Amino acid sequence: MEDVSIKQAKEHLEELLARAAEGEEVRITDPKLGTIKLQVIEPAAKRKVKRVPGRLAATHKVPEGLFDPLPEDELKRWTGEDR
Repeated sequence: MEDVSIKQAKEHLEELLARAAEGEEVRITDPKLGTIKLQVIEPAAKRKVKRVPGRLAATHKVPEGLFDPLPEDELKRWTGEDR
Protein backbone atom coordinates (compact mmCIF):
# COMPACT_ATOMS: atom_id res chain seq x y z
CA MET A 1 0.00 0.00 0.00
CA GLU A 2 1.26 3.41 -0.90
CA ASP A 3 -0.05 6.91 -0.27
CA VAL A 4 0.75 9.44 -2.97
CA SER A 5 -0.02 13.12 -3.18
CA ILE A 6 -2.38 14.40 -5.81
CA LYS A 7 0.58 16.05 -7.57
CA GLN A 8 2.42 12.72 -7.78
CA ALA A 9 -0.79 11.03 -8.95
CA LYS A 10 -1.13 13.51 -11.82
CA GLU A 11 2.45 12.88 -12.89
CA HIS A 12 2.29 9.06 -12.62
CA LEU A 13 -1.38 8.27 -13.22
CA GLU A 14 -0.82 5.48 -15.76
CA GLU A 15 1.61 3.71 -13.46
CA LEU A 16 -0.75 4.02 -10.48
CA LEU A 17 -3.67 2.70 -12.51
CA ALA A 18 -1.62 -0.28 -13.66
CA ARG A 19 -0.59 -1.06 -10.10
CA ALA A 20 -4.19 -0.79 -8.87
CA ALA A 21 -5.30 -3.06 -11.74
CA GLU A 22 -2.81 -5.68 -10.52
CA GLY A 23 -4.45 -5.61 -7.10
CA GLU A 24 -2.12 -3.28 -5.22
CA GLU A 25 -3.83 -0.80 -2.92
CA VAL A 26 -3.06 2.75 -4.01
CA ARG A 27 -4.32 5.77 -2.11
CA ILE A 28 -4.23 9.38 -3.27
CA THR A 29 -4.14 12.02 -0.56
CA ASP A 30 -5.25 15.62 -0.89
CA PRO A 31 -5.66 18.18 1.91
CA LYS A 32 -9.05 19.30 0.55
CA LEU A 33 -10.50 15.95 -0.55
CA GLY A 34 -8.95 13.62 2.01
CA THR A 35 -7.77 10.14 1.00
CA ILE A 36 -9.08 8.40 -2.08
CA LYS A 37 -8.46 4.72 -2.82
CA LEU A 38 -7.94 3.46 -6.37
CA GLN A 39 -9.46 0.06 -7.00
CA VAL A 40 -10.68 -1.99 -9.92
CA ILE A 41 -14.45 -2.29 -10.02
CA GLU A 42 -14.67 -4.72 -12.92
CA PRO A 43 -11.77 -6.50 -14.60
CA ALA A 44 -11.27 -5.61 -18.26
CA ALA A 45 -11.72 -9.23 -19.33
CA LYS A 46 -15.27 -9.34 -17.93
CA ARG A 47 -16.31 -6.17 -19.80
CA LYS A 48 -15.97 -7.78 -23.21
CA VAL A 49 -19.50 -8.54 -24.26
CA LYS A 50 -19.96 -10.79 -27.25
CA ARG A 51 -21.86 -8.94 -29.94
CA VAL A 52 -24.95 -10.71 -31.17
CA PRO A 53 -26.50 -9.29 -34.35
CA GLY A 54 -30.20 -8.62 -33.96
CA ARG A 55 -30.33 -8.94 -30.17
CA LEU A 56 -32.25 -5.65 -29.92
CA ALA A 57 -34.62 -6.44 -32.80
CA ALA A 58 -37.48 -7.24 -30.44
CA THR A 59 -37.13 -3.88 -28.69
CA HIS A 60 -37.14 -1.66 -31.80
CA LYS A 61 -39.99 -1.76 -34.27
CA VAL A 62 -39.91 -0.10 -37.70
CA PRO A 63 -42.88 2.28 -38.04
CA GLU A 64 -45.54 1.23 -40.52
CA GLY A 65 -45.10 2.98 -43.87
CA LEU A 66 -41.52 4.13 -43.19
CA PHE A 67 -40.33 3.06 -46.63
CA ASP A 68 -43.43 4.14 -48.55
CA PRO A 69 -42.86 6.77 -51.26
CA LEU A 70 -43.37 10.39 -50.18
CA PRO A 71 -46.49 12.21 -51.31
CA GLU A 72 -45.85 14.51 -54.28
CA ASP A 73 -46.27 17.79 -52.30
CA GLU A 74 -43.85 16.68 -49.56
CA LEU A 75 -41.34 15.48 -52.14
CA LYS A 76 -41.43 18.94 -53.75
CA ARG A 77 -40.74 20.56 -50.35
CA TRP A 78 -37.71 18.27 -49.81
CA THR A 79 -36.28 19.00 -53.25
CA GLY A 80 -37.03 22.74 -53.07
CA GLU A 81 -39.36 22.73 -56.10
CA ASP A 82 -42.19 24.39 -54.15
CA ARG A 83 -40.49 27.80 -54.06
